[in-house]
Amino acid sequence: MYKIMSFIVAALSILGVAGAAWAKPVDNIESYGVYVAGANGYVKFGPYQHMDNFVDFKYLHEVPAVTRADDQLKVIIYAKDFSENNFVFELRPIDIIVDIKPIRFDIKPLAQKDMYELTLDRPVPDGTMLHVHSGSFFVDNMGVIMLGDTESQLIKYFSQKQLEDPQGVHAYLEDALQAYPNNSELKKLMTYWSQTAAAAKDNKDYSYVEEQWEKYHGTEQISLKVRYLESMIGEINGYLDQHPEGAKAREAQERKTFAETKIKEFKKML
Repeated sequence: MYKIMSFIVAALSILGVAGAAWAKPVDNIESYGVYVAGANGYVKFGPYQHMDNFVDFKYLHEVPAVTRADDQLKVIIYAKDFSENNFVFELRPIDIIVDIKPIRFDIKPLAQKDMYELTLDRPVPDGTMLHVHSGSFFVDNMGVIMLGDTESQLIKYFSQKQLEDPQGVHAYLEDALQAYPNNSELKKLMTYWSQTAAAAKDNKDYSYVEEQWEKYHGTEQISLKVRYLESMIGEINGYLDQHPEGAKAREAQERKTFAETKIKEFKKML
């Protein structure tokens, strides 16, 4: 048990503790930890204090960010008894799709004792979160750092009007605004994505009406026509309940009236 606790303490000392001044660049690395080389010094990874193995956007303000001179990525590990097997690095871009990819660095020891330089043979753009896991079967501590200014990268991402899944984008933007509630650009983007998400939900909910409408027109059997019209009325009621002023509200009401009339006619024929 003593060895396990010692390992946990050591892992925590590498990734830092909450409240530490790890967000500020330093010219010289003097304390154990994992750092990314930036344009103005080295920035230490911050420990992720929440559940899950990736960052919830509502906690992005807790993640340190590093500004680099270019897209090259260099990491410094300052650790006693360093072993490559005790560290796992991952990249995750700002995106509503959680796409986490493990990466392996080229490693070389530096002149200073217990210090190692890790470099990647390909560029990594800003707007990417870099994860580091340091632990074992008994403990897994995750540190995170954002490459680039976090708020600027969020604005850049949510400004892409061609993003798919507007409802998902809207939900993630809501979380981002919890992290940065005073960001005026994100608030403006929320207006757009609120409207776009509402329109997308309107279309999706009405698609169930359309599905039954097509089935009704696709069969000659009277009993099936009645079944599909009844199903369509149920879908229309659900749509109108959710979207009383929706884009298809008038058409939905007209189809409901049509369906009720046709059902009475068809039932006389059965």
